[in-house]
Amino acid sequence: YTLRPEFTARMYVGFYNGGYRVSGGVNINNKRTAGLMLGYHDSYHDYAPGNVYAITTALYYRRYFHLGKRKICSFYIDAYAGAGWVYKVDEWFPDGEDNQIDIEKGEVIPVLGLQPGFRVRLYRNLHVFLGPTIATDCIGVHLGIGL
Repeated sequence: YTLRPEFTARMYVGFYNGGYRVSGGVNINNKRTAGLMLGYHDSYHDYAPGNVYAITTALYYRRYFHLGKRKICSFYIDAYAGAGWVYKVDEWFPDGEDNQIDIEKGEVIPVLGLQPGFRVRLYRNLHVFLGPTIATDCIGVHLGIGL
């Protein structure tokens, strides 16, 4: 086995939510990576209206499906599981009304997701990637850079 570090930074955007994540892990044989993902998440609640802000942590596993011998282009899938810690709930409601967002500061919310996509290696292990996000905290797209 050849082991080497792999790091990524990504943003994701969905319907009424989005955020940023960084990941660090160990790449095994240029096909699999496992590690830790840390991030920031913002979710807008139209019915309240208001926002919920959380810090997320998750363990992740990534599998590459390389195209060609040079491995410049590849498909991948990230699977991750963890938790988000709500640090702020920001509601805009007239005086005297009750809070409508049922999530409170300090709560822990589950974070489970899949992020399949397409990666293009630019130089050595510097690469960009793009794909859909299907997760408990976001249905949308993600875009990132890694090394």
